[in-house]
Amino acid sequence: MISEKEKVGRADWEALKVGETGIFTLPDARAVEAARVAAQDVKKYKQYDFERIKTGDALTIAFKRTK
Repeated sequence: MISEKEKVGRADWEALKVGETGIFTLPDARAVEAARVAAQDVKKYKQYDFERIKTGDALTIAFKRTK
């Protein structure tokens, strides 16, 4: 399921359970980069692992939680 949001933060990535995929469509490239950084923060500080999934859309970001 794809969610349209203004911004995606750490809480959005932390809410994913192992095996779930978060797919978000954002309003601009700056919001996409901020969402990517938030996912990396969760990976670093919470020891979660994510797999980036290519979406084919520059304004859509997707990560699958693997750990």
